[in-house]
Amino acid sequence: MKERPLVILFLLIVIAGCQRSAWREFNLSEGGFSILMPGKPSKQIVKTNSAIGPIDFFLLTLEQEDVVYMVGYSDYPDTFLQSNTQDSLLDIACYGAVVNLKGNLVSRSVISINEHPGREMKIEQANGKTIYLTRLFLVGRRLYQVTVLTLKRKEISNDDKKFLDSFTLLEK
Repeated sequence: MKERPLVILFLLIVIAGCQRSAWREFNLSEGGFSILMPGKPSKQIVKTNSAIGPIDFFLLTLEQEDVVYMVGYSDYPDTFLQSNTQDSLLDIACYGAVVNLKGNLVSRSVISINEHPGREMKIEQANGKTIYLTRLFLVGRRLYQVTVLTLKRKEISNDDKKFLDSFTLLEK
């Protein structure tokens, strides 16, 4: 009989642990995308000053022990879009990320989603302990950013890849 309370306690711990790491799909119809996250993210609007003026950045963030998952988007002004190509806009965004993070660009590659151009880049901060793996996609005037920030480890895990690969655009 003494074993039964221990078995119940063990099962409760296992169930609680499973609930914390359960992956859920988040559809943001107003943002035009869906993504899988291992928990409920916080939602915020960050007002940033940029070289092209103030921009609102809509952001979902989920912090865990050694990783932060972020997905967000901002809309470029029409005047900026008209004076740049899609490739130059993505290159400007990549350069801005490296400068803002005060990091070193480790790698950068050309990617796409549903025929929309994108970039994937890995940035290491000067302290060598923080790695950013970011995917940028330009869809019309909207720039999407899907980012994994690792705080203590240098390698991207299977969960990190699952998050990055789950980003999808919603049909209009």
